[in-house]
Formats: sequence, structure tokens, C-alpha cells
Amino acid sequence: MKRFLFGVWYLPIFAVCTILAGLFCLAVSLFSKNLVRRITSGGWALIVLDPARIKVEVVSGQENLPAPDSGGYIIFANHRSLLDIPTVARATGRSISWVAKAALGRIPVFGWTLKRAHMLVDRGGSPESARQMVTEAAARLSAGEIMAIFPEGTRNSTDAPLLPFKKGAFILAKHTGVPLVPLAIRHSGSLWPRGKFVPSSGVIKVAIGQPIKPEKNHSLHNLAGEAQKTLEALYLSLDDSSAPPAN
Repeated sequence: MKRFLFGVWYLPIFAVCTILAGLFCLAVSLFSKNLVRRITSGGWALIVLDPARIKVEVVSGQENLPAPDSGGYIIFANHRSLLDIPTVARATGRSISWVAKAALGRIPVFGWTLKRAHMLVDRGGSPESARQMVTEAAARLSAGEIMAIFPEGTRNSTDAPLLPFKKGAFILAKHTGVPLVPLAIRHSGSLWPRGKFVPSSGVIKVAIGQPIKPEKNHSLHNLAGEAQKTLEALYLSLDDSSAPPAN
């Protein structure tokens, strides 16, 4: 009954705020896409996390985030829950351009905002569309944008720390030379797992690793492998013994 009553007020607030924020961002995008990214990063975190009484604790590595004026870089994080997007936004406090599935762009209001301000990738697209994506992303990174991606490609519902990585983020890093910043998220999957009606309250822990700078002698395979090992070690460093109970 407690969970039901929580859902009765949480879900309408979540839906209405998302729609209103999306419509506002569509209007703002006519003047400043960067402002939209700031709103969708901080605003989405506010809408999703605060009503559910979910806190984000950066356990270590806040100093590993490059300085705001140091140029573009790519944040790559593990993915177990819808909570991961606002968690990355709150943990970094930065204006972030998300790399997301093209299918999300078909969602009314929410998807339209994604199309205007972020980057949508058609995973089944042609080689030409993939090249265009790399060109656009490289231009954004060169202009100093921060891009975030979940290299697992989907939410991980298994017992393994990480799913095998897709190569997109590492193709971009090799093409542009920008650093890759690992960000590990713990407990988001237990607070709002796939198929659960509403999230539980609790604390999500985050660890941010030292940036990985692509070198000329880095093969794509080696770069992706190093990144996966680094993120897995960060994830395991966040002790799971304090996992929040389901409620």
C-alpha cells in the first residue's frame, strides 16, 4: 500500500514535470542548445531524484573531472537503471550532451528535446550515417562539449559487473584524441530496476576515475579493453555491502 500511494503522486509529478520541461526546452533550443543541455541535465535530476528522496554520493574522484575550460571529453558509465542519467548529471554538475539511441527521439516531447540538443545514434544505420555521426560528435567535442555515453548499450540486469562494451565511444576518442572519463554507479539498479513501478528512496554511490587519454599506439580493441577494466575496477571498489533495502 505504501508503494502504491507513493506511485499515485510520484508518477503524475514525474510525467507532468517532464512534459513541461520538454516543452520549455524546445522553445529555449531555438536560442541556445547549450542552455537546454544544462536544463535537461540539472532539471532531469531534480525531477527524478528529489521527489523519490534519492541522494547521490560521490565517494571518490571528483577531482578527476577535467576543469570546465579544459576542452571536450567523453564520460562513460555503467548502466543498470533509468536513474543513471540523472545520477551522472548530479555527480558531475556539468552541462552534458548525451549520446542516446535514435529510437528515443520518437517519444513525444521528451524525444523531440533529445533531437534538438543531444546526439541520437541509429545503431542499425548505414556506414555513411555512422561517419556523419563521428563527424558531428568530433565537431562538438572540439567545441568543448562534454559527451556522456553508456558503452554497454543497454541496461545490465545480470550479475556481471558490466556487459561487453560497444565500440562507439572509443571510436570517437581515437578520432578526436579527447580523454575518456570513467564513472561508476552503484545501487541505482536496486533502487529502480527494470520493470519496477516506481523507485525506492536511498543513496546511489559514484566513483570517478582518472581520465584515459587515447594514445596513437592504442588500437581500438586495446582502448575499449582498458576502459572496461578501469570501469569494472571502479564499480567493484564501491562496496555493495551497504546496498539499500527494497521498500
